[in-house]
Amino acid sequence: MLIEQRLEQIKLSSSQRIVMDYLLEQREGIKDLTIIELARQSYSSTGTIVRLAKKLGFNGYEQLKEELLQEFHYVDSHFQDIDPNFPFNQDDNIQKIASKITTLGCETLQDTLSLIEHDSLQRCVQLIINSQTVHIAAISYSLLLAQIFKLDMERIGRHVNVCHISGEELFLPAIVRPNDCVILISYSGEIERLYTLAKHLKETGTKLIVISSLGDNHLKAYADIELHISTREKLHTKIKGYSNENSIKLILDIIYSCCFNNDYENNLAKRLKISKIGEVGRISSLEIMKDDQVSFMEDK
Repeated sequence: MLIEQRLEQIKLSSSQRIVMDYLLEQREGIKDLTIIELARQSYSSTGTIVRLAKKLGFNGYEQLKEELLQEFHYVDSHFQDIDPNFPFNQDDNIQKIASKITTLGCETLQDTLSLIEHDSLQRCVQLIINSQTVHIAAISYSLLLAQIFKLDMERIGRHVNVCHISGEELFLPAIVRPNDCVILISYSGEIERLYTLAKHLKETGTKLIVISSLGDNHLKAYADIELHISTREKLHTKIKGYSNENSIKLILDIIYSCCFNNDYENNLAKRLKISKIGEVGRISSLEIMKDDQVSFMEDK
């Protein structure tokens, strides 16, 4: 979770708020700013600055400044044209809204790709391939995206259990086996029941894949493998979760695709076979949609 997102959940004193506002206004200009200079510029004290840093989870001012500089670089290098929280305004016509939402989607996907680390993705895919069952715990929209992932994975013979009833995830420690793994999805990483679950699972030795935002949060503290969601949306102040939902969907699609590619020919055969059985009578008059791949299965 980014610092600007944490600020939505933390109550600051008036003096701390002034200091924080100054840091956010100056942005990369704080690079060489000492704590004494900051106190003078914000008409506060070094004690106020230290207390602010600790309230945000840092050891002191220098650590807070370093984290802020990293965030400013990330934020300023993405989404230059579209505000992911308010991508359109009430004066936009429908064509402009369509264009802006499309642009936001493209920017989100590129941002997500830039956040994917090769080693983390490779470890994630290998863990899933070697697991008997993949369990997924999430809430709200993330749960719906997990359900799509489950459908895709099961079409290539991989068993995925999605905890789709609120509170069901709390029973995972009772059903997870030694050769299973668990995927936990949370943009904020601060959903209490999810990080409490992660703590219990960790105590049993279960391997955990956490898909969450950049920065520190409670949930990521228990992760064996982390994958990062595009982190530009506020937690509450927004029209919709356009960006984080697209980002989560892409991450799950990439995981599925890498698992598929691990045994490409067999997985393709399974996918085509199940489609032939389950989608009988599905036709189209459009040439581009006509499917001549069914002959592939007849040759097997």
